[in-house]
Amino acid sequence: MLVRWLALATALTSVAQCEFLSELHACPDVCHVAADSSGWTLYNRVDRLNACNETMLLEFALHSPLANSETPKLFACTLDNTANSRESTSATCDSGSDFDASPDLVWSGDVASEKSDIAISLVETMHEQLQKGSDCGTTLKFAYSQKAVVGVYAGGEIQPQSVTDEFLPKLISYLKGTQVPQRLALQHCATDAEHTVGIVIDTTGDLAGVQDVVKGWRLADCSSDWEHKKEVKSSAIAARDTCKYIEVFAGNTCAVLAKECGISGADLTKFNPKKDLCSTLSPGQVICCSKGNAPDLRPQPKPDGTCFTYKTIHDDTCDKIAATNRITIKDIMTFNKETWGWAGCGDALGSNQVLCLSIGEPPMPAEISNAVCGPQVPGTKRPTGSEKLADLNPCKLNACCNIWGQCGVTDDFCTESNSTTGAPGTAAKGKSGCISNCGNKPKAGNLPLADFRSVVYYEAWSTTRPCMNLNVADVPKKGEPKYVHFAFANITADMEVDISDVEAPFNTFVDMKGETNRILSFGGWAFSTAPETFPIFRQAVTDAQRQKFADNVVAFLKLHDLDGLDFDWEYPGAPDIPGIPEGSPEDGANYVKFLKMVRDQLPEGKTLSVAMPASYWYLRGFHPITEFEKVVDYVIYMTYDLHGQWDYDNPWAVEGCPAGNCLRSHVNITETKLSMSMLQKAGMPAEKIVIGIASYGRSFKMTKEGCSGPMCTFTGPESGARKGRCTDTAGYIATAEINEIIDTNPDIERTFDEDSYSDILVYNKTEYVAYMSRDRKAEWEGLIIGFGWGGVSDWAVDLMDMYTQPSDEEIEVKYCGDSFDTLDDLSKASDDVPHLCVNIYALGIMSKNFKTAMSAYNDLIDDGYDDKFNVYEKYVNETMYDEVKEYMLDHADDRFHCLYEAEDDKTAPCPTILSTDWIHAPPKVTYVLDDEKGFYKDMMDKYGIDESWIKFGDLQVYVDPGCRPLDGDVTGCQHYWHGWPNQDEEHMKVPNPKETISGAMKNLTDFGNQLDESAYDASAFLYTEEISDALEASEMPVFMVESAIEQMKKVMETADKITAEYKKSMIINFAAAFLMLVPAVGETIGALGLATIGRVVMLAGEAGNAAFGVYGIVEDPESAIFSIFGALIGVRGEMGFARAAESRRGMSEKETSALGKFVQGRMDSAKSVQARSCKV
Repeated sequence: MLVRWLALATALTSVAQCEFLSELHACPDVCHVAADSSGWTLYNRVDRLNACNETMLLEFALHSPLANSETPKLFACTLDNTANSRESTSATCDSGSDFDASPDLVWSGDVASEKSDIAISLVETMHEQLQKGSDCGTTLKFAYSQKAVVGVYAGGEIQPQSVTDEFLPKLISYLKGTQVPQRLALQHCATDAEHTVGIVIDTTGDLAGVQDVVKGWRLADCSSDWEHKKEVKSSAIAARDTCKYIEVFAGNTCAVLAKECGISGADLTKFNPKKDLCSTLSPGQVICCSKGNAPDLRPQPKPDGTCFTYKTIHDDTCDKIAATNRITIKDIMTFNKETWGWAGCGDALGSNQVLCLSIGEPPMPAEISNAVCGPQVPGTKRPTGSEKLADLNPCKLNACCNIWGQCGVTDDFCTESNSTTGAPGTAAKGKSGCISNCGNKPKAGNLPLADFRSVVYYEAWSTTRPCMNLNVADVPKKGEPKYVHFAFANITADMEVDISDVEAPFNTFVDMKGETNRILSFGGWAFSTAPETFPIFRQAVTDAQRQKFADNVVAFLKLHDLDGLDFDWEYPGAPDIPGIPEGSPEDGANYVKFLKMVRDQLPEGKTLSVAMPASYWYLRGFHPITEFEKVVDYVIYMTYDLHGQWDYDNPWAVEGCPAGNCLRSHVNITETKLSMSMLQKAGMPAEKIVIGIASYGRSFKMTKEGCSGPMCTFTGPESGARKGRCTDTAGYIATAEINEIIDTNPDIERTFDEDSYSDILVYNKTEYVAYMSRDRKAEWEGLIIGFGWGGVSDWAVDLMDMYTQPSDEEIEVKYCGDSFDTLDDLSKASDDVPHLCVNIYALGIMSKNFKTAMSAYNDLIDDGYDDKFNVYEKYVNETMYDEVKEYMLDHADDRFHCLYEAEDDKTAPCPTILSTDWIHAPPKVTYVLDDEKGFYKDMMDKYGIDESWIKFGDLQVYVDPGCRPLDGDVTGCQHYWHGWPNQDEEHMKVPNPKETISGAMKNLTDFGNQLDESAYDASAFLYTEEISDALEASEMPVFMVESAIEQMKKVMETADKITAEYKKSMIINFAAAFLMLVPAVGETIGALGLATIGRVVMLAGEAGNAAFGVYGIVEDPESAIFSIFGALIGVRGEMGFARAAESRRGMSEKETSALGKFVQGRMDSAKSVQARSCKV
């Protein structure tokens, strides 16, 4: 099942064996297979040439700059030295008069001694090619080998034989006597392009630079940028005769043309009566040399209604084409609005492009030898009826076809785009443009949650590892999967089912009926690709063996009453798996026929599934997917192993990473979505697709310590990664081994890679692992559920945790039957308790204590909670009054000044005592606030009293006993202190946490049930995870509830006490008892709208510090406490305990100490017990 993608180019081609598969070959097809360059291999990247070490001939549009084009169009072929060589046929054209040329030898750059032999060989090869044949007219030739480039140009008035007999031999002779610099040319620069000739060599692979030099010659422009120049002995160059009417060339003037015609300038203007003739000359224009009109040479439509067609060559421009064909550029633009691939003039004009040069129906576009989709596939016929060019030759699997005729599934293939012309078959600059089956966004399914498939694979050979040996009988307890795939049963050469290598776990697996759906899997990567077994699948599905194989597997299922069959053939029709022959194009069709036979024989209710690769390259072997959809219940989609050590030195494995060895995760959410879209478009419903997730990581040895970012690399070609102690395989490491490294290695760095949505671990400085943590897998599963897709398949359940075979001592322990009431009792007796039993007993104690604490808390809540809250609320209000009074008597002068009524509002120090004794009756005073900001700050800092709680008014301080009320009104007998900070009853509300407590108790009851079940499973030796995880995970909820009980007991004791000390104690205990339960709700105190409780606790002063510490924890959403409770409440079962334990171990000392002495004492007891246990 472990896929080894040989990461290939995204541009993928046909599987037909008779075709040249360009992406399977480093070099283009050989030259002799095509009549001309239009049949050569097409590339759209210059650097693609570097993959080939052979000598190649090239052709491209001379006037479309390679340096600036994001999608250059290069035609290339490989010279085949074994092909029959033609005799030298260098053309001898009609001769004119010879002329002497004194060429210049020019060069730049340092000497490249290591490239001299390659450069000389390339020039000699070019010499041979020109000797084999060159037509009359302009000569343009390019060759490329191992980053050496040669370009040859000879104008239309130069005899080809002059190039082969004079120029090239002279250059070869010079090169053999010296060392070749980075760039060198031998050139004769005439006044016009037709008499110019040159040969340029570049040893750095700068094809764009060579293009610029040759383009300069074509425009009669010899560059003066060379660093060195040397004149070479003159040569005799043979010229050609002219025609009856002449053609304008670059650099021509009217004087030159008149001279060429052999007429005067006056006759030239007479025979060509155009007002601005001499200022509008353009290459290709026809000039009359005698009387009469210029012939009407404009192209005409063909009799069948199609336009007059023209195939562009390497040095064409729109100006030249228009002038040569007596039309205008505007005509070209008009004629080609609907022409396939017409992207306009200028840089967009390529070679071998078929254009319309008249009105009429657009032509079929030029064939591209390596196109596999669209209208440019060789041999494609014109569409009929309503069919469009873009509809021709669709990609297999309904994948996207781009303008280059290549199939793929990424944005580069699937995004529709048009050039500025809007013509079909074009794309915006730098884009490849989709022409058919466009789009790559997956669609949501409609699978009900109840039908969601949770699948796990069990590696039957895992029992032979030195560790990590999960008993298959324990698999159903690992997250309660609906389907367990037993991997793998073998198939013998005579088509029999063979489980002899895994007989013991298989027999256990058979006995698990009713616990889960037991699915028997066949195949896997090793079986499908090993030299001794790879032919079996291929033979098993053929006409000769298909029926026998189907009969045998169904009979085996019936014999053992299994629930389903799963087939993992990797892969039908695969053309390139190392070490084995390529598959047959008929593999996929044969596979479907076999599956139909199996389906027809399966009893009702039994399932049939297949594994499929998340790679377009290999998935094509399953084409058409619609036939598989008819027979399978679901598909295991292997959306992992997208990257690995095999990427090393593969230039197509990682975009933007030529060496292929950039660090990447083997799981990637973006690539998974693209793959999902691919399989859906191919015809598999989302509801049948089960997405693969991984319980292992792909590991690498980093090239550079401390590197971060997408361009960091790994060593190779063999993996240098450290092996896991159980899997013992470099480059592949189980989740259990990863977690063990995290738990025990201090030199680790963990990060989350958002782009791939996976986890990254770096340890020992240079050991790099990409994997999926438990949390990440849960998040992926949530996403897949949200998309309504068919389910998740985890490879593999036995890789999740560090299971071990029991030791001899553990085997002797058949039953842990003792009982202990407290952890302290267990700790004292632990020396006499078998190590295996210590954690089992401890978990039982935790469960029992939690039940007791929950029952006691419920009793206390039921026993007059409302009355106790009323007392609490009353004490809070009274305490605030007491705190404010204390402040005003001790510190009023710091923030106020006081006016005394008896002294005519004279200012004096504020009162420091409040006496109600008539002998010492308090004066009548008005408090005037001077420092409002400072006063409110004092209230908050010292007492937690918020500004909104205070309302300034009157405080009655004394009633004069000798005063006679007037008409019963005692107002005149009362003494007041005006401007006193009283309680604002409207805003000062004491929050009642009753509803929050109710929610917490519900969640804690659910947790208690889980804890009880786990304690039972542990005592019966049925708990398959680490019991120590369950023990550590339950510490916080158990001890915090017990602490809450202690606090509530104290509330009961102090509720009826009326001293200030007892009031504060009651407030603290009531708040603390509630705060201990807040994490069980799953929200912070602020989110619950109860943040006021923090200020209430502050009213108690220093006595409330402990409770305020708890408040600080439940106020912080990043607190480890919330992670612990979240895992226990949100994720049921052993996985929840494992996550909570991880968070518990990550708690800081500050957090644990903030929970108070009671909880810390309990934690010390638990720690003492665990120190005496073994980890089970």
